[in-house]
Amino acid sequence: MRRSTSWSVVVTFVVIILEMIGAIVLSTLSGLGPGSDATAYATVLFVLATAAVGTLIGLRRPGNTIGRLLRVAAFGFATGSLLVTYVEVALSQPGSLPVGPLPVWLGDVMFQLGFVVATFLLLLFPTGHLPSPRWKPVAWMATIGIALMSGAVLVGPGAFEDLPIENPIALDDASLALRLLGEGGFFLTLAAILASVASLIVRYRRAVGEEKQQLKWVAFGVAVLAIGVAGTVVWDMVNGSAELSDDTGNLVIALSLTVVPITIGLAILRYRLYDIDRIISRTVSYGAVTALLAGTYAGLVFMLRDLLPSQGSSLAVAASTLAVAALFNPMRRRIQGLVDRRFNRSRYDLARIIEGFAERLRTEVDLDQLGRDLRLVASQSMHPRSIALWMRD
Repeated sequence: MRRSTSWSVVVTFVVIILEMIGAIVLSTLSGLGPGSDATAYATVLFVLATAAVGTLIGLRRPGNTIGRLLRVAAFGFATGSLLVTYVEVALSQPGSLPVGPLPVWLGDVMFQLGFVVATFLLLLFPTGHLPSPRWKPVAWMATIGIALMSGAVLVGPGAFEDLPIENPIALDDASLALRLLGEGGFFLTLAAILASVASLIVRYRRAVGEEKQQLKWVAFGVAVLAIGVAGTVVWDMVNGSAELSDDTGNLVIALSLTVVPITIGLAILRYRLYDIDRIISRTVSYGAVTALLAGTYAGLVFMLRDLLPSQGSSLAVAASTLAVAALFNPMRRRIQGLVDRRFNRSRYDLARIIEGFAERLRTEVDLDQLGRDLRLVASQSMHPRSIALWMRD
């Protein structure tokens, strides 16, 4: 049984790879290829990362629900990409490929399936089960929401806009049934996603040990995605006419999305599980240092430009750069200490223990007392089951 499961996992992965290769080859041969479009390659990277992580979990943890969901999501994205590319090629070169409503329907539904699977990932992570039976209504909300949104795609004219194909079962845009399907499905799914996020918070508050570390990994991946999305939005709001192009924004979001399946894989496979505290503390500290130094640099440049003569612009930039370079290490150490106290307390306490022992070591002359201190430090820092100390005069 386990061998057949492994084969099905591998076959699914191969199918996903072939679908992505087919989409790339089909679009390249037709002249619509990705070329230098980094967004297309980043999207391919996200799909392949999701498929690879789902496959690895399926092989290492047979029957794991999270691995199955990742494979379903990757299959949805890959199939949707292939079908959408097929339709684009068929329409760009009339008569080259047969085209009808079916690939349009399936393309949209498969993309939709891939994104909505995230709801179940949040709800079931990391155990593969609901936090408790009380969360069953959330799972039903997500299921019904997916069904309604898929129905809206099947009977809605939106997927066929700007296409020389008509939806044979389309309802009018103003149709009450279409609005109920589309808007009802959207709001149900949105409510299910928000409730699933709440379930993760509930799990984290109750979790201990390895499960808490697993949840930290996924929280880190989701935070990277949120920063990527928020960063593109904030950039557009602040810069106005210098807003990011759609391709650049999509590239940032696609790369941010890739981090999520990777962190899920690390959490489920428990690879370097406890490194997440160090990663979070380093990310927060260096992010804070970068923001403070950028603000300091900008402030110094503007201030020195006003104080120096009109030809002192280059001097202001040089002086500001030197000041920021001098501030980097002291500011990094200070912020790192503050962050470690909050996010990596065990490392902070360990550093304090070792520093205290190093101070006593300089003045301690009694070997028996030194041995007791050494055993105490080893016990507090490494938590061994037993300690044996051999000292030679």
